[in-house]
Amino acid sequence: MSWPSVIILVPVERRPSLEGRIRSLELVPDPVTGDEKLHHHGYSYYIDLSGGILADYEPEEVEQMRTRIGEPYAVYVSCQSMDAARAFLRDVLPGVDGLVDTNHYDTLPASAFLTLVDRHPAWDWRRQPSAELQ
Repeated sequence: MSWPSVIILVPVERRPSLEGRIRSLELVPDPVTGDEKLHHHGYSYYIDLSGGILADYEPEEVEQMRTRIGEPYAVYVSCQSMDAARAFLRDVLPGVDGLVDTNHYDTLPASAFLTLVDRHPAWDWRRQPSAELQ
């Protein structure tokens, strides 16, 4: 299976805060992809801070985001493994007022997502929607 990925969505006015939080982890440019790389806690990540991932959404999906958080800014994060994804999100998401799109089944408030990750440490959101967790 491919590297797990998530999209972190925040109101556009919170972009500097989220971007600063992620950049503080010491990103480095990847000359091949144009994205940025991160090596953190022994894991590898590719991160796109451009916000361009929003172009991959259908207009009605973007409208749903606007209804929930206002005008969205999005960060795409590709993680080496599910453990890597959990480690990154546990470091970055606390206190973030936004959404996490699992890129599969769910788009959840960041705090609710973190709660699920803590309650279900083996949860693979690529294979199981949050609604199926008990």
